[in-house]
Amino acid sequence: MIRRITSLLVLLSLAVPASGLEPIPDKLVVLTFDDASKSHHSIARPILLKHKFGATFFVTEGFDFPTNKKDYMTWDEIEQLNKDGFEIGNHTIDHKGVTDKTVGDLAAQVKAINARCKEHNIPQPVSFAYPGNAITKEALPILKDLGIKFARRGGAPEYPYKEGRGFAYEPGLDHPLLVPSAGDSRPTWTLDDLKVAVSQARHGKIAVLQFHGVPDTAHDWVTTKKEQFEAFMRYLADEKFTVIALRDLAKFVDPDVVPSNPFGAIEDRQKLLEAKRDPSNARPAKGDDELRYWLDNALVNHRFTATEAGAALGLTADEVATATKRLGFDPTKRPERKPGDPLLVLPYPGGRHPRTGFRDGAIRPQRETKASVFAPWADGGYAVADVPEAVWFEPAPKKPELLYLAHTHVPTTWDRQKVTLDPLEWTRNKDGSLTLERTLPNKVTLASKVVPGKDGVRMEFRVTNGSDQKLTGLRVQMCVMLAGLTGFDKLTNENKVFASPFAACKDATGKRWIITAWERCGRAWGNPPCPCIHADPVVEDCPAGETKSVRGWLSFYEGTEIDAELKRLKTVAFE
Repeated sequence: MIRRITSLLVLLSLAVPASGLEPIPDKLVVLTFDDASKSHHSIARPILLKHKFGATFFVTEGFDFPTNKKDYMTWDEIEQLNKDGFEIGNHTIDHKGVTDKTVGDLAAQVKAINARCKEHNIPQPVSFAYPGNAITKEALPILKDLGIKFARRGGAPEYPYKEGRGFAYEPGLDHPLLVPSAGDSRPTWTLDDLKVAVSQARHGKIAVLQFHGVPDTAHDWVTTKKEQFEAFMRYLADEKFTVIALRDLAKFVDPDVVPSNPFGAIEDRQKLLEAKRDPSNARPAKGDDELRYWLDNALVNHRFTATEAGAALGLTADEVATATKRLGFDPTKRPERKPGDPLLVLPYPGGRHPRTGFRDGAIRPQRETKASVFAPWADGGYAVADVPEAVWFEPAPKKPELLYLAHTHVPTTWDRQKVTLDPLEWTRNKDGSLTLERTLPNKVTLASKVVPGKDGVRMEFRVTNGSDQKLTGLRVQMCVMLAGLTGFDKLTNENKVFASPFAACKDATGKRWIITAWERCGRAWGNPPCPCIHADPVVEDCPAGETKSVRGWLSFYEGTEIDAELKRLKTVAFE
């Protein structure tokens, strides 16, 4: 059985991202060691070699490194670590904290360690660790200019430094130069503390562990006893974790993909902790029928990896493989669209972020508003329509506020009132259509409908005002995300046409198009870093007790006469 499951896992992991990066597996751990402690060479090194683990040793000449060879390594010992295949990272020459006041010295501090590495035939470091775990946004462009790809911080500010706790690294959300520590070993740490830290290494997250000396004879407040460390490494080996150096993240993560707000992920986690909310968006299936549907949806139609499907369902990759085998379907068999069939529309399962590149504008996306529309041509992939992504209104004149948002990024009116909206699901109808209805705490109901046809997908969005106040300033964002659509992932607006009420995008060949439109379109636009297209409608003011609605459209076109196609659609899109 183990052999069969392993074979199935190989099949389930074949969906390599278009960028050529490897899918992030469950149980991926990064080991890091700070301060050039003597025990890194004498004690940690043989244990790591025994288990064939990768690791990064962050080197500094701070403290009394130059004269104290009892507590700190020699450069010959550091050079030996490099020869053993371990990564030597940069921890500044003087171990000076990186703050707003000291950041002006950062370049010189980093270059000095680079020079020392060069003297000892050690590659110029591409990884950095913040001394004392102090961080500032001002350091990021400096580190980038110096060739640093990944920089590790501590578990603060999300958790107090003294606790040694932290969050796993979330690529695409965390800035690669602000990689958090999932755990920072302390003298009081037990195996249970390690388990808490590395248990986060699932669903596309990576647990980065921070150690100092093993033991740290110069800094007893961050020491780890040899016996502790041996038990930690034995656990990682026995549980079959993949243990790598920080530089090796480049196999899985593009360090050039950065958020516009470097602290966005940190601020989001702080809000979650304050509200005592679970950061996971996983939706466990209720029973085998539902599990079979979502596994088929994710693995067969969306071509997710086992890890991505597990993230959607709250399962490990192994559990996905076991369930797939038990339920008896082959994830490699792809459905074929016959001539005359309507376009395929399915609920987006979550688990894989629907955007590529720019993601901090859609932190922790909810799946209930997202419908995947599959291209009519072979291996065309799918676009994800957010119906709606956001609904704005004006409870006070000229003061727009979010009535609803399908992810966490900007506080909604409910966030400000500390009200949490329950997760919902699309209703899947026999004719292939999807419907969704949400009644908000103020008795305003938002309803969406997505109906597939042979020539296109018709959509509708309704607002029913059950409150006693007139709803004004109703603006809706209807985002169509193109990351999953084969050939449409170029991060630009040069491949798009905006002719309200239409927004259209062509693929790399210039011969295939996706088109969307909404009635009462207030703005047709695209966001290159996503990539996505919008045709955002303005809904009429809605008095108490009334309903207002707008209709939408999504279709595909093969050809080069896009202007003629848009002219044709004007007569059919909103029939």
